[in-house]
Amino acid sequence: MSPTNVNPASFARSAEVRKIFIRSCEADLRAILHAWEQQDKDDLLKRLHALKGALIVFRAGDAAALCEQFEEDLRKHSLPACEGALLQLDRALRDLIDSYQ
Repeated sequence: MSPTNVNPASFARSAEVRKIFIRSCEADLRAILHAWEQQDKDDLLKRLHALKGALIVFRAGDAAALCEQFEEDLRKHSLPACEGALLQLDRALRDLIDSYQ
């Protein structure tokens, strides 16, 4: 089956793909938290955008929407003003990771 013919729902059920997705999400979350600790808004924006793309591929629309909203908030507000968005994304990603394990 060529990549263009892959059904995303069956793709996400593959045990190996789930493992890769879990590791990737965990790494992305660590990187986002590190960028937050470093107060590196540019890095945080880049990482959120990349994570959003991966979440869309895995049909994790709610988490992808949180990334998008977090990105928008960061563009408009200071980092401290976006702490709620960070906490919400953190919880959603941890729940998503748990659901894939």
